[in-house]
Amino acid sequence: MKKIFLFLIFGFISVYLTGCLTTETKEYSYKLENDKSGHGSIRYVNIMSDSIANAETDYQELIQSYLKGDEVKKDLAGAKNIKTRLFEEDNQLCGEVSFDFDDITKLKFYKYKETGPWCYYLSILSMGLIGGTETYFSSNGTFGGDTMPVIFWDGSQKEFKFKTSLTTPGKSTISLLQMWKDKGEN
Repeated sequence: MKKIFLFLIFGFISVYLTGCLTTETKEYSYKLENDKSGHGSIRYVNIMSDSIANAETDYQELIQSYLKGDEVKKDLAGAKNIKTRLFEEDNQLCGEVSFDFDDITKLKFYKYKETGPWCYYLSILSMGLIGGTETYFSSNGTFGGDTMPVIFWDGSQKEFKFKTSLTTPGKSTISLLQMWKDKGEN
C-alpha cells in the first residue's frame, strides 16, 4: 500500500511540474454544406505556456506535434484536408486549424432524431488540441448551463459557432509570440 501511495505522489508531482501548452480562448466554427458534411475551423487565441520554466519545451511541442506533426489528426478524428497555421494577431500568437468533414457527428455533434436540434456537449474534462479545461464563453446557439453543458442549435441551422476560455494570462504564464518571432517560424 505504501508503494502505491508513493507511486501516486510521484506521478502527481511529475505531472504538476511539467509545463503545459495552453491558450487563452478557442473559437470554433463549423459550416454544413450537404447533409452532415462541410468545413470547420478552430482558432487558438493567445497561445502560451503555463510555466515559464518549460516555455521552450512547450514551444517545441507546438511546432513539432501540432504545426508539423500528427497531433491535430489524432484529436480531430473524422476530419480531412487538415491545414494548420500560426500567426500574430493583436500582439498575440494565434493558431488556426481548418478542415473538411464528411460527417459532423464524428466531431462530437449530435442531432436528435434527425429532425430535432443539433447539440454539442462541452465536457468539463475536455482536453482537446492545445489542452486545458474549456469553459463556455459564447455561441450562436443556446447554452444549457453548467448543469447541462450542451450547446443547442435549431435543427435547420447550417452554421455552428462557439467560443471557450481556457487559461487566463497571469504571472506564471508566458506568451509564445516572441519565441515564435525569434525562431523565424512565421
